Amino acid sequence: MIESGRAIYTWDMRICSLLPSATEIVYALGLGDQLVGVSHACDYPADAATKPVVSQSVRQITHLPSEEIDGIVQQARANGNPLYWIDGDLLRELQPDLIITQELCEVCAISSGSVFETAAKVLDYQLEILTIRPNRIADILQNVRNIAAAAGVAQHGLELSESLQHRIQTVVSGVPDTDRRPKVLCLDWLDPLRNTGQWVPELVELAGGREGLAVTGGLSRELTWAEIVDYAPEYLMVMPCAFDLERVRLETSERLTTLTGWIDLPAAQMDQVFLFDGRIPTRHGPRVVDVLEGFAEAMHPLRFAGISNSGVFVKDQQ
Repeated sequence: MIESGRAIYTWDMRICSLLPSATEIVYALGLGDQLVGVSHACDYPADAATKPVVSQSVRQITHLPSEEIDGIVQQARANGNPLYWIDGDLLRELQPDLIITQELCEVCAISSGSVFETAAKVLDYQLEILTIRPNRIADILQNVRNIAAAAGVAQHGLELSESLQHRIQTVVSGVPDTDRRPKVLCLDWLDPLRNTGQWVPELVELAGGREGLAVTGGLSRELTWAEIVDYAPEYLMVMPCAFDLERVRLETSERLTTLTGWIDLPAAQMDQVFLFDGRIPTRHGPRVVDVLEGFAEAMHPLRFAGISNSGVFVKDQQ
């Protein structure tokens, strides 16, 4: 079994993607027809839903209240229990040449260790397992190139990463040239309150803001409401992980706007609270640039009017 991103193949590969971000990259590279298996969370583009589902959640929890979801996840972490499992029989049937997995977040997708273990048990041939772990935007662009190279379409990967970099540079070049950067807060979870990490604070910086409660390339952490009130964000980006816009609206209404002091936050007073589709910012695929463009349009509406894709974010109407 090989873990590498440099192999070059001349035939159509059988690709299995065990995380939504990689699935989006595979489709963006024009390899959707070679994708033979996906994870239970792979829902974009729509064609991904037609693929055999190789990994499943141990327990269906997305419909539960946020606090209960967090409790289940924290208990699983504390006890060392997996949140996902791989259908070994289906994996054997699919006979993939390439499996893409991750070492970033055990809450978002199955761990690479489980993938290697299951593949070793059920597959009697040598294949490639590509593990990705991005923390910054540069890592995401490199993963695009790595996946393309592993799938034998290295040039496609270079072209896609260059296209994404061009869009990033368009935003950076259009941001007002000023020393003052508004205070921005991006919330990854609302009960308990949690900020963002990895690439999201970097997106804020590129869009001309300052994420004073987060660390670029670092991990997210729990926040207290008092800490947020003291920080006094001028822009608030609400993006609970994995929730669609309808659920984000509900969570914001029930868990944020009812907090003592909400109306005194500068972001609320200036009508600068924005709701993002939580299925997009946490995915380290091509749509991360959509989030950057959403940040830019939210913070600089005159300069970047219409730059972001419809459905990425809306202004809160509370």
